[in-house]
Formats: sequence, structure tokens, C-alpha cells
Amino acid sequence: MHFVKRSFFLAAVFCFIGINSAKAEVFFIEDQVNRFSISFPDLWIRINNQKPDDELTIAGPGEPDFAMCRVRVREDRRFLIYPRKFADSIQKVGYSRDFWNKYLGEYDDVYVDDFREPTGLGKGFGSFTEATYTTAEGTIMRKRGLMFASLYHDKAYIVDCSAEESVYEKWRPAFMGVVKSVDFEKVVHELPSGNYRNFMADPQVVINGGPKKVDVYRY
Repeated sequence: MHFVKRSFFLAAVFCFIGINSAKAEVFFIEDQVNRFSISFPDLWIRINNQKPDDELTIAGPGEPDFAMCRVRVREDRRFLIYPRKFADSIQKVGYSRDFWNKYLGEYDDVYVDDFREPTGLGKGFGSFTEATYTTAEGTIMRKRGLMFASLYHDKAYIVDCSAEESVYEKWRPAFMGVVKSVDFEKVVHELPSGNYRNFMADPQVVINGGPKKVDVYRY
């Protein structure tokens, strides 16, 4: 897996907006294989992935809170034949309520708190759910999380952030900040045929002095 990791100091931003604050650092990670990027606070750390489709897992500070986010990537080439203009309709077919019902099947005693569509994640069309559940693996606990799924070109991206249920609301703003930072490498042009100039408006092309009479023989 090829990651490019960079850190940015935001002090200059604070100076521009007139805020007298200490430096705040965030980490920027770019996955060049799966074509996504993400930013998160410098106090967060990368931890081991747990599922085969987990591409990045990060944990927030404070072990008892069990705050974490992960990016899952799944290949999905089912809809490549359809033009980009149908992306919102495709989302409703492939990444709506049925998708989340199957996704949340990994957990026990699931209660869906919220569901919305369409939503945006990166450059793709997607949906959002917020749910409370009991973990089925590892440390068994009651957690609450927010999850976004988005289909872009040939990949489905899922960003899943959660914390122990009693502290979830404290972490929710940080989770949303991580989600909003997610972006995808552009591989689909907004226009059906790309950004071509309007060559149909060009003057007529005259070849070899203009049209000539053509003799036609029938054998």
C-alpha cells in the first residue's frame, strides 16, 4: 500500500483570520493505489486494520472512549457502463438502505438513529447513516457511529467513525471533520465527452479547392 503522509501547520491560517492561537497540526494521508486522501488531527494515530477491505484505520486520543475512524474500499464495477449523469440514481440502487442493512449486519443489537440520501463524500454520490450497536468482535461494548458510503468510478468508499456510546456526542464534531476532509483523485470528467472545444462551430473545411463532380459507374 502506498501512502504519502504530510503534515501542515495552520498558524498562517490563524494569522490571516486574526486569531491569536497556538499552532495546530493535522496529518494529510494520500493513498495512491485506492485514489483517496484524508486529513486528521495530529493527536490521532494510525492503528492496525481489522477487515480485509480496511485501507486506513485511525484512533483518537483517550483509550476509554474507543474513538476511531476507518476508510474501507471495495471494488464495484457494476455501473461503469452508465453515464455520469445517472450517478445519483445509481446510488439509490447500490448504496441506499439495503446496503446499510447488510453493512450493519457485522454488529449485534443494531438501532438505526438516522439515514439520509443523497449525500456527498469526496467526488462521489452516497448515503449516510448513524447507528447504535454492540460490537461482535474484540472488546464487546455498546458503540454509536456515523457512516458514509460513496461510489466513485469503480470503487465504493466507506468512512466509518465510532466511539463508546456514552461519549459519542463529544466526538461527533471531530468525526465530521475527518469525513469532510476525504477526497478522491479525479478520474471521471463532468462532461460526457470530456472538455472538448465546440468544433462543430468551426468554418467548413475546403479540401483541394472545393467539391468536384464525381463520375459514378455501375458495373
